[in-house]
Amino acid sequence: MTFEAEQSRVDALVRLMGVIVLVFGILLLYYTYANAGVAGQAAEIVTINYSLGFILSAVGVVATFAKFK
Repeated sequence: MTFEAEQSRVDALVRLMGVIVLVFGILLLYYTYANAGVAGQAAEIVTINYSLGFILSAVGVVATFAKFK
């Protein structure tokens, strides 16, 4: 097995994890938006959920589309 084959597997694994993190971020944003008006949910929690959703989405995009050497 050459180094290139191992590296391509690592790249594929990182991209797969990036897609998974991106999906979780988008789902968190969607469910936070859908349930933002629910009575009893504090506004601070909604803000934190939006922040986490954006951070997860950004990290997922970077991991999915990064150029590896």
